[in-house]
Amino acid sequence: MKTWRVLWKLLRYSPGTYLLSILIQLPRRLIILAPALIVSQIFDRLTPGAQLDWNFWGLIALFIGVGVGRITLLAASIYLELLPQYNSATLLRKNLFTHILKQPGAVVLPYASGDLINRLQEDPRNIAFAMTMFVFVFGIGVQMLIALIIMASVNLVITLVAVLPLFIGGVIVNLAGRRIQQYRNVYRQTTGKVSAFLGETFGAVQAIQISTSEDAIIEQLTRLNVDRRRAALRESLFEKVWLGFFDMGAANLGTALVVLLAGRALQAGTFSVGDFVLFTGYLTTLTDFISLVSGEITRYKQIQVAHEQRLLPLLSGAPEDELTKYGPIYQRGPLPTIPPLEKINDDRLESLEVHNLTYRYPESHRGIIGVNFRLQRGNLVVITGRVGAGKTTLLRTLLGLLPKEDGTICWNNVQVDDPATFFVPPHCAYTPQAPTLFSDSLFTNISLGLPVEEEQAHAALYQAVMERDLTSFEQGLDTLVGPQGVRLSGGQVLRTAAARMFLHQADLLVFDDLSSALDIETEQTLWQRLFGPRAPSQHEDTKGAEQKPTCLVVSHRPFLLQLADHIIVLKAGKVEAEGTLNQLLAESEEMRSLWAGYQAEEKEATHVIDSL
Repeated sequence: MKTWRVLWKLLRYSPGTYLLSILIQLPRRLIILAPALIVSQIFDRLTPGAQLDWNFWGLIALFIGVGVGRITLLAASIYLELLPQYNSATLLRKNLFTHILKQPGAVVLPYASGDLINRLQEDPRNIAFAMTMFVFVFGIGVQMLIALIIMASVNLVITLVAVLPLFIGGVIVNLAGRRIQQYRNVYRQTTGKVSAFLGETFGAVQAIQISTSEDAIIEQLTRLNVDRRRAALRESLFEKVWLGFFDMGAANLGTALVVLLAGRALQAGTFSVGDFVLFTGYLTTLTDFISLVSGEITRYKQIQVAHEQRLLPLLSGAPEDELTKYGPIYQRGPLPTIPPLEKINDDRLESLEVHNLTYRYPESHRGIIGVNFRLQRGNLVVITGRVGAGKTTLLRTLLGLLPKEDGTICWNNVQVDDPATFFVPPHCAYTPQAPTLFSDSLFTNISLGLPVEEEQAHAALYQAVMERDLTSFEQGLDTLVGPQGVRLSGGQVLRTAAARMFLHQADLLVFDDLSSALDIETEQTLWQRLFGPRAPSQHEDTKGAEQKPTCLVVSHRPFLLQLADHIIVLKAGKVEAEGTLNQLLAESEEMRSLWAGYQAEEKEATHVIDSL
């Protein structure tokens, strides 16, 4: 989509506000012409022999009234210009952010977070501001046209001579458009690098402090800022000095020609002092118009960079129309209400079947290949294997966080076409190895803005074995966890994420290796609370299965492997073996090797805890 089409769609999104901002330009610009006309009449009345009668003082009063009117119209026009500007920028940001949130969660974003923030903040604002300036240019264009008509009615020759240098200067500025684009692109790239570096630095403060790398970080930031300053200086010098030279030179040349020609006309008696004042006053209007047009040509080249090279890449191949897709932006009035937590009634999980599920990472071609398994309601299925076997990749591909290459996923014998949108609450809830927490309260991190009662939050925290931790927090649920949960321990971060998951009461609970940050005792307590006293699945009746949660878990803890209804052993991205623990220990060499390692690891961890 061409940039001008984007601007046209944005204009059509809020046509009423843009129409009002255009209409207000007419009286605003026409009233600017009035002072020169009034002053010219005043000067004509100051000729020798003229008397200061009531007409003269009436002109003075009119001049003052015009000034008050200009201030009033200016305030109204600023408001009417800002309203559509905010609407357009907000629509662009909303569409971009919505698309980013729709991306698979395990797919790395194309740019660093700092650079993304810079793109979302600055580039939509620049595009929306350019649209406001186009309206501004329209208004001053009307003002210039009327000024030209008035000037031509006084003296056509002087008018043409005054306009010619301004026209030539505008043509020169237009020819410099490609160079403007190049300088703008370089400047935005260097600015994005600085923002990205700052974002990464703030996210790694502890690592920097531990490695005592502060001086190196400051030195690198200095180099990046030097590059940005040079790029900004090149763009500014080219735009303000080189192009400004033609603008101001053309204006000064036009003024000089008017002075020369007006002098002869004054001697000939065909031009009055008032006419000269009128021309010099209106010449400023012509200069401003040419300068603004030149500036908007420059600005259009700059927003082409913002549109084509800064914003479109954030769509990651989606249709370009998504950038300007119409929808509510909630600038005024109440925000939409968030629906309460729901539970499934008609589509409750009875069986989950996975056939030939395949995903390989493009860089290494490693991943999972042809994975098959079946999970029934009330089952605890554990996925285990060595480091790099593909356990996390399997979960992410199943949940749609990675785009599967092949395979089918069926929920109650119905194929799931879009796992990313299906495996969310209330169907499924997921706790990853490294959950994300926000720099907000513990309660907000659990509820994520959903209408949740404190009793529900306390119940979810109890389920996640965090009730004792909560009592140690002075502010309880209102405790601020800090960026990425830095004020919490690793285990507390993981249990907070687990509480968030329990709160949804989803049909399928997916855990990716809780043991990575929990001690053995805490994890055992969590599973005991989740399942209660649990007999082997073959002895459970249907009613018991209905009351048990359905879980798919990555783990290497012996306790959980003994508790599992079914175990899937992965090796090099493929299912090496599956079955109950006893079956696998009897039939699978890989499982026997893993089991020995898991038990040794747990004994070592227990020994360390006892020694402390």
